Amino acid sequence: MMKVTETASVRAQIAAYKRFLEKPQLFHHAAKIGDQFYYNVQYWKWGKQEASGYLILRPDGEVVPRKEAEQALRLFMLHNVAAHELNKELAQVKDKPVWMYADKRDCLQALQPYYEERMDEAIREDVNSLIDVCNYMTETQAVLRSLYESGVEQLNRVLRAGYVEPEDKDNLDALFHDVNYKLYVGLRKQAAIREAVDRLAAFLRKTEVPLPGELAAKRKKLNELLASYRDRKLRNTNDESIRSFESVTVGQPAPFRSREELLDSFMKKKEYYFQTKIMPLFRNP
Repeated sequence: MMKVTETASVRAQIAAYKRFLEKPQLFHHAAKIGDQFYYNVQYWKWGKQEASGYLILRPDGEVVPRKEAEQALRLFMLHNVAAHELNKELAQVKDKPVWMYADKRDCLQALQPYYEERMDEAIREDVNSLIDVCNYMTETQAVLRSLYESGVEQLNRVLRAGYVEPEDKDNLDALFHDVNYKLYVGLRKQAAIREAVDRLAAFLRKTEVPLPGELAAKRKKLNELLASYRDRKLRNTNDESIRSFESVTVGQPAPFRSREELLDSFMKKKEYYFQTKIMPLFRNP
């Protein structure tokens, strides 16, 4: 296990690069690249919520040359972002309720045999499309929980070891690309079946078939769920979420056609942020 130690030489360098009214923070974990360890110092302006500077040191207090230090800084930045995205973002998304998708699917599958003779081919396709989306959303929630647990374990491994390595960055990058693509596909699938949901809701309202008591209750419940699914506010939220994903593209936002396209756009956005927001604060000469 690597233990970050604030020796006298480390404190001296931290103080040498500190500016007026700044508070320095030495990270509790190190970065390891090859057989070299690196420390990260983050400076904060008093009363401000954003970092004002970064400094990469060797454990003996030597200031690392800028080009060499940049790779280490990227590892520290990844750890910060990953911890935030796991604990603030994915932790909430993985627990979002999906019972309404499971209920719509179960009601549809239970009622379909009784309506089959009254359905045309378009309505049958609409039913299958909605069931497909419901299956995707419920299955995705299980995948997101698994990815969350994997991410937490990876971060805990870093904490146990006391350092982050390039392999950790690769693994966490891949994990968040999986998360983002799963969420994006779900949003797009929901948007794509709006007309199908509208047609299906209209079909159920105007088509009466004799049903046993339990299935009559399922029909009532399905009508309520479809009405909720058609809520304008929810559809606007869906559209805003899609735009948020696609806004990372260069130029006019456009739908991602593959995981690779999404990955490429998000990596470019990350790199742009690193170059424009982080590097100007980098103090290694």
